[in-house]
Amino acid sequence: MVKEIKTKEVIKDIKTVDQKKNLEYFEKKKDVSSKKIINKETNHSDEQINHRNYAVHKTINAEKRVTADAGIRGRELIKRKKKIKESQTKQVQNKIKDKTVIKNHIKKRNKKDISIKNDTSFQTRLKIKQNHSVSLQSINSHDYNQRMKLHMIKKHKNKIKEAKESTSRLNAGAKQSVKFLKGTYSVVKRTVSSVNNLITMGTGLIILIVITLFIGVFSALSDDSSVDTSSLYVSEEVLAYTETIEKYAKEYEIEDYVALIQAVMMQESGGKGKDPMQSSECSFNEKYPKKHNGINDPDYSIKVGVQYLAECLKNAKATDPSDTPHISLALQGYNYGNGYISWAVEHFGGYTRANAKVFSDEKKAELQVKVYGDPEYVPHVLRYYHIGNGNIVLIAKSQVGNVGGKTYWSWYGFNSRVSWCACFISWVANESGDLNVTVPKFARVEDGILWYKNKKKWMNRNYIPKSGDIIFFDWDSDNDPDHVGIVEKVENGKVYTVEGNSKDEVRTKSYSVNYKSIFGYGSTK
Repeated sequence: MVKEIKTKEVIKDIKTVDQKKNLEYFEKKKDVSSKKIINKETNHSDEQINHRNYAVHKTINAEKRVTADAGIRGRELIKRKKKIKESQTKQVQNKIKDKTVIKNHIKKRNKKDISIKNDTSFQTRLKIKQNHSVSLQSINSHDYNQRMKLHMIKKHKNKIKEAKESTSRLNAGAKQSVKFLKGTYSVVKRTVSSVNNLITMGTGLIILIVITLFIGVFSALSDDSSVDTSSLYVSEEVLAYTETIEKYAKEYEIEDYVALIQAVMMQESGGKGKDPMQSSECSFNEKYPKKHNGINDPDYSIKVGVQYLAECLKNAKATDPSDTPHISLALQGYNYGNGYISWAVEHFGGYTRANAKVFSDEKKAELQVKVYGDPEYVPHVLRYYHIGNGNIVLIAKSQVGNVGGKTYWSWYGFNSRVSWCACFISWVANESGDLNVTVPKFARVEDGILWYKNKKKWMNRNYIPKSGDIIFFDWDSDNDPDHVGIVEKVENGKVYTVEGNSKDEVRTKSYSVNYKSIFGYGSTK
C-alpha cells in the first residue's frame, strides 16, 4: 500500500516537471499496448477490425448514394410535374383568353351590325355623298321601286357623260359621233320611259331589265367591227356547194362575195342538212313553210339565202369584199332580219357588238321570248371569212422580208421549223379567202400539184400564167418538184413571183417564161 502511493506521487511529480510532454507520449503508448492486450484477449486483430470497418463504410456509402440519387430523381420528377401543370394551366388560360377575345369581337360586330340596321338613313346618306346632284333625303328608305328608278336614271346619265367624253377625243368621224350620241340619248330616253311603265309590274321584272339593259347598252359602246378572224376554214360539205353558190351569187350580182356566202353557210349549218343556209324563215321563201328547217331542198335554200344576203349587203351599202364595217352590218341583218340594219344606222351609225346585244334584248322583251338571234353572229361568221381584199398577190407581197417563216409553219400546225414554202402559200390563201376554194391547204409540194390535177386546173410549163396562179419548180429537173410560189405578173417574157422560204425568207423573184426549172402551174381562175 505504501509503495503504490509512493509511485503515484512520483508520477505526479514527474508530470509537474515534464515540459516536453514525454510523459504524455509514454502514457499513449501505454494505452495502445493495453488495447493490444485487450484485443488479444478477445481474439481480434487490428487488421480484422479494419477490414470489417471497410465493409461497413462501403455499405453505408452505397446506401447514401442510392438515397442521394433517389432524392435527385424525386426532385426532378417534382419539377417536371410542376412544369407540366404550369403549361396546362397556361393553355387553359390562353383558351379562356381566346374565347373572351372572340366573344368580345362578336359582340362588337353584332353591335355594329345592329347599329347599321337600326340606322334607317344609312343607305340614303351614302347615296347623297356619292351623287350630290340628286337629293334622296325625302325618299322613304323602304320605297324600293322609287330608289331603283333613280338609280337607273343616274347610271344612264353617267354613261352618256362617258360617251360624250370619249367622242370628244375623236378628230375623225364627227358626223357619225353626233348621230351616235343622238341615238344613245334616244335609247336612254325610251329606256327611262320603259322603266316608268314597268315600275308597276313588280320588283323582279325591274331587276331583270336593269341587269340585261345595263350590260347590253353600256358594256361597250365603241365601234368594234374589227374582230378576231381565227384560222378556221369551211368544211368539205360547204365546199361541195361551191358551184351552186357561184351560180346564185352571179344571179343576184354578188359574185365577189362567194367566200362570204360560204362563211355564212358554215356558221348556219356547216353545209349539212336540207336547209344549209337556214333560210326557211326568210321573206323570200315562197315555196316551203316559214319555220325552222321548213325548206327541204338544199338548192332552194341556197337560192333564198343568197338572195337575202344580197339584199342585206345592198341595204348595208357594202362596197367590196374587204368592207368589213358594212359587211358586219349586213351579216347581223341576215341573222336578225333586215329591220336591224335601219335601226342600227339610225341610232348608232352602224354595227357594233354592243348594239347587237341591245337589239336582241329589246326584241326579247317585246316578243316575250328567251332567245332572239345571235348577238355574236358577226364574229362567228368572220372566223371563216379571212379578210384581205380578195387579192392573194397583194397579201403575199405584204409579207416580203419575213425571215424564218415561223408565222406560217406554226399557223399550219407544226411545232418546229419545216420547209415552209407551201405553208406560206396556204397562209396567204387563208388570209385572202381563197383557201380550199382556188388554193389548197398543203405543206408538201406534191400534195398541191395533186389537188390541182384532181380539180382539172393543172397547167404544164408552156402555159402563160395569170396573176394569182400558183407556180411550181423542179430545181434538179428530176420530175420531183421542190418549190412553190405565187405568180405576181407576166411581163416582157418574164414571170414575176412572190415566194416563201427563198433562202429562209419571203422574197420577190423573176424568171424567163421558158426557165427550165418551171415544172407547171395551178390555175386559180
